[in-house]
Amino acid sequence: MLFSKFVACVLPDNKHAANKYQESLEQIQLADAIGFRTVFLSENHFSSREGLPNFKGEVGITPSPLTFGMQIIENTRTIRVGTAIRNIIFNHPIHIAEEALVFDLLSKGRLDLGIGSGYRPWEFIGWGIDPKEAKAQFLEAVEILDQGMRGKPFSFTGKYYDIPEVTLVPGPYYTQPRPEIYLATGDPMLVELAAQKDFGVMSFSTSSKDHLVKIYNDWTTIARPLGYNCSKTRFPLTRQIYIHSDPAKVDEFVRRNLPNYKAALPPNKECPSIEELKKLYITGNPEECVQQIKAIRDEMACEHVILWFNFGWLSHQEVMDQMALFHREVMPHFEDSGFSSQTNCAKLEAVCS
Repeated sequence: MLFSKFVACVLPDNKHAANKYQESLEQIQLADAIGFRTVFLSENHFSSREGLPNFKGEVGITPSPLTFGMQIIENTRTIRVGTAIRNIIFNHPIHIAEEALVFDLLSKGRLDLGIGSGYRPWEFIGWGIDPKEAKAQFLEAVEILDQGMRGKPFSFTGKYYDIPEVTLVPGPYYTQPRPEIYLATGDPMLVELAAQKDFGVMSFSTSSKDHLVKIYNDWTTIARPLGYNCSKTRFPLTRQIYIHSDPAKVDEFVRRNLPNYKAALPPNKECPSIEELKKLYITGNPEECVQQIKAIRDEMACEHVILWFNFGWLSHQEVMDQMALFHREVMPHFEDSGFSSQTNCAKLEAVCS
């Protein structure tokens, strides 16, 4: 079982962006110390209070996640850096491919590139992109990204991109035939595309058990005969988490968080009730969280959970306390979670001291 951390750098009122980045880095250093596999960074554009006066959800300050990613690489030992997601239609896919290849080189292969096409209306407006064209443009961008990141000559002609024969340099160095790519989707057609191209698939917190099992089976049915790695660790599921020994604190968190959850949903997603919302989170005391993660592992074709500790405007200290509690009382129940090494315990004490 693998655990990763999702970081959305959200900026509550009266907090400076520099402070938020520093706090996020400290949380990531703790994740590195306790054996998390990857930190996945969100990408946000134009998410300001001034530009969105009625928006009550996250205010994102990571327009260039891999720029932050290089600081992470320089200040951690083993944790990988991923994107959740890098939007490949808001920038030219060649530029994103080059960025990823340089990051792969400088990080010595510690990149997990999660890609998607976005859903926030104000981002499409700001970039001047018609949301109705997003999927078709995304499909072309995927082809360019996949070919370009292999470091071989290629060309492409389509509706949105016209590229003469080029070769991107540097080519893939630490990871062959290219750095790891994850496609963030629940769309069966895109899951099929991911399987054909040897991409992993990132799933969302709102995905039901039946849906997750179906798309995992669809993915493996195509990918396995092609000789691709179909490990369940390449099929990560994102889950918001709130772990606390006091049940009253857990209930209060879920109720406080509901407005933020509603605001963060895509326009076509219906917000669940509070009781349903609690089922979509990992919530409760350590024992309850252990049981919920075991259910995810055993019932949802998942052996890699991306945990969103800082969802819901929690303070930096609340996030750090949750992560430390998760390390002490949840991770020991799962093999290969990074807990067992005494070195990790020593690193944890160093980070928390």
